[in-house]
Amino acid sequence: MLVIFLTACISLSSYGLDDEFLQLVVTQFPVQKELGRYCLGPEQTFSLSFIHSVSRTPVTDVYEIRAGKIIQTKEIFKAHGAGLPSNTEEPDAISWETTKDTFILHMERLIPKLVVRTDKVYKNRLILTSRIIDLNQWADQPLFIYVENGTSL
Repeated sequence: MLVIFLTACISLSSYGLDDEFLQLVVTQFPVQKELGRYCLGPEQTFSLSFIHSVSRTPVTDVYEIRAGKIIQTKEIFKAHGAGLPSNTEEPDAISWETTKDTFILHMERLIPKLVVRTDKVYKNRLILTSRIIDLNQWADQPLFIYVENGTSL
C-alpha cells in the first residue's frame, strides 16, 4: 500500500511541482493518530461533503490550499436551515449564487485548524480530484485534517 501511495505522489512531479507535493493528512483528534494520507493533485483543492443535521440535505464545502494554508472558498447546499448561510453578510463571504437546485456561498475563509466531527448518519466524505474517501470508515469521532509538504524519494 505504501509503495502505491509513493508512486502516485512521485508522479506529481510531472505536473511541474519539481520533487515536492502536498499531502492531506487525516488524524484522530486530539491525539493525532494518523488514519490516512492523500496526495493533493496540482490543483491543490479538496471538498468535504456531509448531510446537514437539521435540513437533512447534502452540503459540500470546497477548499483550496494557498501557501500551505487551507482556505474555504465555497459552501454548496440545497436548503436553508439552522447553521447554513443565508446571505453575503456571513463572515468572509464574497458573493451569493443560486442555481436551479442549489445555493452557493463564495468566500475566502482561512481555516487555521480543520476539525471535522464524523457520524455515520451524516455520510462524511473527503473528495479529492481522483477519489472519494469515506470518513465514516473509522469510528464516529473528531478528525483533524491538515496539509503537509512532502518530497519524493
